[in-house]
Amino acid sequence: ESFLLLVEKHKIVAENAGVLSVAALRKIKEKGKKIVSILSGGNIDVLTISSMINKGLVVRGRIFRFSVNLPDKPGQLVAVSQILSEQNANVIRLEHNQFKNLNRFHDVELQVTVETNGEEHIKKIIEKLNEKGYVIKRLNSQEIE
Repeated sequence: ESFLLLVEKHKIVAENAGVLSVAALRKIKEKGKKIVSILSGGNIDVLTISSMINKGLVVRGRIFRFSVNLPDKPGQLVAVSQILSEQNANVIRLEHNQFKNLNRFHDVELQVTVETNGEEHIKKIIEKLNEKGYVIKRLNSQEIE
């Protein structure tokens, strides 16, 4: 999250170890002290940068990834998409795979990644999906590709 803060707000890229001092500063509760944080290092590759940004977005609630089992019948994908649209969740990725679920003749697993506006937005999305009878399984940041 500290890495993302530096990139997003200050346009600074530092290696993971170089960002630790910023993470530590965010834990200090005392106000009014003058503290210097040293940022260092550029030993970071593009894939790591991408991964750090994605994980930071997940921690902030800006990306939400979930799975839901749907009845294997026409119209279910459209129904979920409609709910997401009504909640202003921007779909980044969908995986609708009939062959991933062992109970393939009855259900299909849908994995969805959406862009959101934070945890309150995510709660509203889950609430609306639950109202329509969908059971949501939240996927963690390690499962984001």
